[in-house]
Amino acid sequence: MSKQEEMYTLVNEYRNSGLSAKAFSKEKGISPSTFCYWIRKKKDEDQPGGFVEVTKGLNSSSGELELIYPNGVKLQMNAADLGLIARLVKLY
Repeated sequence: MSKQEEMYTLVNEYRNSGLSAKAFSKEKGISPSTFCYWIRKKKDEDQPGGFVEVTKGLNSSSGELELIYPNGVKLQMNAADLGLIARLVKLY
């Protein structure tokens, strides 16, 4: 088992443990900062990234647009302001 596989297994174990990251890492004999690194790395890998296809919805004639970021934040706005939409997309 590679180091990454080993740490991801521990991260999954931690998520199901109900313990804080600090308590879990102490119990497993791992430096808290090292363990937090692997938690972030696994989280980044688990989250979908990049862009998704945009399709017209049922209310596309209304001119409204819903922008959903990978972290789940949803923004609803008028689709006419393309400059605003471009700036909001670049925020993520």
